[in-house]
Amino acid sequence: MLDKNVDLEELNKEQLIDLVKLLLARVSTLDKRVARQKKGVEKTVKKTSQNSSLPPSQDQKANRSPKDKAKRGAKQGHVGKSRQRVKPDEIVEFRVLECKECGQGLSQRMQWLVGRRQVTDLPLARPIVREGHRYQVTCPSCRCQQTSTYGQGYEKGRMFGSNLEQVVLYLHYAHPLSYGRVQRILSDLYGLKISRGALVNVVKRAKEHLKRGADAIHRQLMQSSVIGSDETTARVDGLKYWQWVFQTPQLAYHVIRPSREAQVLRDVMGDVQPEVWVSDVLSSQMCHPANSYQICLAHQVRDLQYEIDTHHCQWAKQIQTLFYDAMTLHRQRDDLDPDIFKPQRQDYETRLDQILDIAPHYVDSERLRARFVKHRDALLLFLHRDDVPPTNNASEQALRNSVIYRKVTGGFRSEWAPDLYADLISILETARRQQRPIFESLASILDGQSVFDTAHFS
Repeated sequence: MLDKNVDLEELNKEQLIDLVKLLLARVSTLDKRVARQKKGVEKTVKKTSQNSSLPPSQDQKANRSPKDKAKRGAKQGHVGKSRQRVKPDEIVEFRVLECKECGQGLSQRMQWLVGRRQVTDLPLARPIVREGHRYQVTCPSCRCQQTSTYGQGYEKGRMFGSNLEQVVLYLHYAHPLSYGRVQRILSDLYGLKISRGALVNVVKRAKEHLKRGADAIHRQLMQSSVIGSDETTARVDGLKYWQWVFQTPQLAYHVIRPSREAQVLRDVMGDVQPEVWVSDVLSSQMCHPANSYQICLAHQVRDLQYEIDTHHCQWAKQIQTLFYDAMTLHRQRDDLDPDIFKPQRQDYETRLDQILDIAPHYVDSERLRARFVKHRDALLLFLHRDDVPPTNNASEQALRNSVIYRKVTGGFRSEWAPDLYADLISILETARRQQRPIFESLASILDGQSVFDTAHFS
């Protein structure tokens, strides 16, 4: 450290030489920094969702420039779309009653159809109250009294039917509305007065039914050859938990655990060993049980973008371009002849090896290169298997509503709520992926019926 108060006249020759060397080194460092600043290379770059793994919610939103009012109809070069006509439930005929010129009655004259216009509406909402009666009879042969039992849907303590229960669950969890707002909606739409305690009991009563539905999804997931996984934070009674998702194009299974460690993978997967695991490079995800692994390229291109923004790193630009081109080839594979696709795939493999042989000039770029070298076989696996996606976007999308739920509600306050929520979201997301009617699927599960015990493909 240079002392500003040092008396140069009191220094000997050796001390003066050391001081000059120190000053020359500092001048050289400052010259290099100024040169980089002049070239615009060294600049402050903030991490965003476009160049890192930060969520879009943390981006600063710029003011949007005013746009011209869009014209009606399809854009140039696009096929126009309109609402499709469906089979009507009711037909209202508007016939000509009389001539507007002379007043002659025309209602009995033959008329021909010249136009149709469909209007879709909702029926008036009105709750249905069903009352079950039990009966008793005396057997004329043995004089024993026989009493009937209440059937399904009239269990002891049950006050509301499955249709009402699934609406409560859907509003409270899928569209994170408080019990108070659910009360208001049921009152305004249906004229139905339900206490908050009754709503809580509805949710609690559904717990075992939802667990059986989620367990069926879990069993189906264990038979899948390619599984994607991701995790996000959750709040349980003021503590930080983690919500994990394990998914395929047809299934989504959620669990909420107090840990982000690999033990969660072992608890969920057990002894099952899928063929391919798709995730990011989190250390716990790297303990996956699969034979092969596909790294999420969406995360990698964002990390590379930060290097491009910060240092204008050409190495990062080259490998990012290769990843984008490879993902484009993946999307086009169904339209390409195998004799064309295979040489292109081999070309990407060769180009990737050539780029990884180059040592970049920046520390962060070298860190990315070390990651890619370590996971070399997991970078382009999707070009060798058409059932493997190049990104883990499907897992992130499966967690998106849960992130919104966490932000709106602040988390869970009871011990049983996290498991119930994970089971319900598993059912809703799986129903969406299989294009099943969500309300019908949920109502069937609440009635104790099996919905996801067999694989379903639309």
